Amino acid sequence: MKQNFTILIPVFILLVLGSFFLSACGIIQWRETFPNNPIDSSQFLSSYDSNGERIYFTATNDQGERIPYSGGPAFGGGMMMGTSVTCASCHGADGRGGVHTMHMQVMDAPDIRYDVLISEGEEHGDDGHTDDHNEYGLDEFRRAVVDGEHPDGESLNQDMPRWSLDDDDLADLFEFIKSLP
Repeated sequence: MKQNFTILIPVFILLVLGSFFLSACGIIQWRETFPNNPIDSSQFLSSYDSNGERIYFTATNDQGERIPYSGGPAFGGGMMMGTSVTCASCHGADGRGGVHTMHMQVMDAPDIRYDVLISEGEEHGDDGHTDDHNEYGLDEFRRAVVDGEHPDGESLNQDMPRWSLDDDDLADLFEFIKSLP
């Protein structure tokens, strides 16, 4: 009996330390927050004011369909226990971006608020790229979000996923981006 108890102590310690590690890396939080895991995603569909807002925070449209993407940060795409990337996971809830660490990867996501997108000479990410453009419409947004390109055709940082959005979902997401203060 004493021998079994001696074995349980290291197992218990490993479980506790593993839980702390998963919490520190954000893995447990992500599994509870984003619907790309076995929990019921229908709970997330009614808690947003628009389809664009839902896409921004969950990468799921109003039909409950996951928005597929390619590329992006190394931790996305189903790695790390089914977590997935959303716009908000890199650019933040307010769209202001910034330097942050997720799953031990340092990223510098640009500010994607509409006022910043239409400003002349703003930097786009950590590549030092600047644009002189006064208009930033749906076509430019499509180039960035779907094609991974600046308005002038230069590639965005490889951390930016290339999303497979249909025209309606893309327009809804763009309208939400335009509403960010």
